[in-house]
Amino acid sequence: MNKYYGNLLLILVVLLLPFNQVLAQSNSGWLKFKFNTDSAYVVPGNILFDAIKLASGDSLELETGVRLFSLQTHFDKSDNLYLQVFKDSTVTYSHTFKESNFSPATLTKNVAARHYYDANVIVLTDEDSDIFYNDEYQGTGFAKFNIGENLEELEIRNPDFGHKKRRLNVPEPRLIYIEDHRRPIKSESRFYSIIPGASQLYKKQHIKAFLFGASAATLFTFAGVKSFDYHYELNVFHEYQESYENATSEQAALRFGDLTENQQTKVQRLDNQRRGLLLAGILVYGYNIYDAFTSKPAGGYRNKDKDLQFYLSQKEITGNVGTVGTLRYNF
Repeated sequence: MNKYYGNLLLILVVLLLPFNQVLAQSNSGWLKFKFNTDSAYVVPGNILFDAIKLASGDSLELETGVRLFSLQTHFDKSDNLYLQVFKDSTVTYSHTFKESNFSPATLTKNVAARHYYDANVIVLTDEDSDIFYNDEYQGTGFAKFNIGENLEELEIRNPDFGHKKRRLNVPEPRLIYIEDHRRPIKSESRFYSIIPGASQLYKKQHIKAFLFGASAATLFTFAGVKSFDYHYELNVFHEYQESYENATSEQAALRFGDLTENQQTKVQRLDNQRRGLLLAGILVYGYNIYDAFTSKPAGGYRNKDKDLQFYLSQKEITGNVGTVGTLRYNF
């Protein structure tokens, strides 16, 4: 009996299958994509695994309704697009990618860049830093390569600023961009000069950083202590002076006169000390700024001319200036 019902159910499924296919087809429409490039990747629902490479002018058959897409080339990505698919109709969407949109952020989660550069890891560092992955040399200053999904070790080695390691794994079909510079930037070094020793520490000049930082901190601290003592003793001097001026007897006047004179000497000594310490602190601070502007780190500053686009320039980046999106409905 069970076998009989099973066979009957199978027959019904076979009979209804063509009907379901016709029904599904009757609830579908077409999206036609036109780009200012030969091709681009269409990512339905922002699901990277579902990305489809289409030539400009190709179409996709989709179920009717509002569909979420993003469009990608190796140098630009669109924002989220919500496109309406109409039954038995073709909607044409035109999109213009622009070269000026290219930035390191463009590479993140970019399937087009993943395939264009044939790499799922792109690393940019100083031009004299060596890049190793699992102790295998990948390049100097820049490298692009493929890794598996296992957690492995990336290391950047600089002859003047040491080594840095990190663990990496990149799930397909993603691409990750890593920018890790060991060498300092001149403008940042000068900015850090506002804190004694900070610029030198940034440039890995540890002895000078300690000397400038400790000297300035010590001098300004003692100048502050002496300034506090000075104001305290100055108030005492004013009290003695007032008592001297208001003395009612010659003996009291002589007594407060001596106290006032001695206190004045003490106040003058503290004033000279605090001024000397403050002046010394200012000189150290000024020399700290001078050193921050004139001294260079070992091997020099970072070369900002060799940026990501410099290294990727071996790959031609095409595209017109301006971003335009238009819709045309063909019923």
